[in-house]
Amino acid sequence: MSNHIPHFPIAILTYNGQLIIAAATANPAIAPRLPATYIADTTTALGKVTADISSQKTAHGELGNLTPTQHTNLDTLQHWMNQARKTAKLAFAGQDVKLHQEFQVGINSPHDLASILKRADIIIASIQTATNAPALQLKGWTAAETTAFTTVRQTFGTVAVTQQADKGGAKVSTSTKNTDAADLYERLLTIQNAADLQWPVSNPANAGIRDQFRLNTFPPASTTAPATPATPPATPHP
Repeated sequence: MSNHIPHFPIAILTYNGQLIIAAATANPAIAPRLPATYIADTTTALGKVTADISSQKTAHGELGNLTPTQHTNLDTLQHWMNQARKTAKLAFAGQDVKLHQEFQVGINSPHDLASILKRADIIIASIQTATNAPALQLKGWTAAETTAFTTVRQTFGTVAVTQQADKGGAKVSTSTKNTDAADLYERLLTIQNAADLQWPVSNPANAGIRDQFRLNTFPPASTTAPATPATPPATPHP
């Protein structure tokens, strides 16, 4: 996997990727510096990142297809998920792995309905576990809360999960998108390096073609300058 991780919006990566690939295609002199199918493979990598973004937006958009009643039930479900997490953090303070795995503390994505219901099911199973229930009860959680939680979860049934998965098609996780973005970024840097060698900055006549490869503008410079340490006041000599 690439060690180059883009630390800027994906839109900047895809926009510049289109321009750099176009420049590489229009200037075949760069081809001998790259593997035989490198430019074509980079075009494919760009398409993957674009598809990843579209797929994630589709997953998020599924929640917009819920009925008003389902939206209300979802709000109630998420309320009980948060209440269970809060109680668990009191009952199992310091047990970070347990909280993360059994009560999904810190896990709030993906945001599609199927993923939310899956997290709810994990939490419900955990609060009903014989080894967890007594500790939760000591922090105020009762059977009434468990009943309210499970009741609202049951309003979605199991069919809703299947329907949402079928409707949205294949989804990509954030980690997949990041992996694909890192691969594309590495490829663009490689093409730029080949262009820099082919058309060095030392020759002023290369300015135009270097601009085509975005050598002066991509990657974007950091917008945050490192803090400059304050100069301590001079100590007067006696």
